[in-house]
Amino acid sequence: MKVAPTKSNQLRLRRDLDMASEGFALLDQKREILVMELMRLLEKVRRTHKRLREAQAKAYGTLKKAVASNGFHRMQSVAGGVSYEHQVSAQRTRIIAGVRVPQLSCRRSEFSSQFGFSGTDSLVDATMKEFLELLEVVGEMAALETAAWLLARELKKTQRRVNALEQIFIPDFRDNLKFISESLESKELQSFFVMKQVKQRARERSSDGNKA
Repeated sequence: MKVAPTKSNQLRLRRDLDMASEGFALLDQKREILVMELMRLLEKVRRTHKRLREAQAKAYGTLKKAVASNGFHRMQSVAGGVSYEHQVSAQRTRIIAGVRVPQLSCRRSEFSSQFGFSGTDSLVDATMKEFLELLEVVGEMAALETAAWLLARELKKTQRRVNALEQIFIPDFRDNLKFISESLESKELQSFFVMKQVKQRARERSSDGNKA
């Protein structure tokens, strides 16, 4: 910044520095909260992802057995007649360090037999149940990943602002205040010597006048 070394600019820059320092402290605190919340959330994501892999392996494993036992065309016919209604909704919003994080929920339908028993076995029912359970875990995973993405995006924005204040604005304010202080001190020192010389000349003239 290019500022004139004046008292008014010095006062203004001091106010700006105080505001920037206060903003830095608040943003740094927000950054720490976001990091802690994100780490906690990522641990939940890790555990849920493990459950998701296990549920997928179980459901698709049962599906393979059902296809082998009942035949591909019979399973395709059964699947075409199955109809369930599922609801995904944002019931409420949680605020974390100023970030609105929607609480998503996936409500699956309860299992019910929607086909005749002739020509099928228990593996067909087991397949349907396990895929319904898988759907519930998928919904939970989607909610956690959405929250983690929102927090990570806000953390990135906050980190940029913290870096800008810490590395650019605050050092600039301090450098300019130092420049202004040194300039004002230099001016005051010059004024002091000028006044001292004026007084010295005044005394010399007064002395010369008395002698005359």
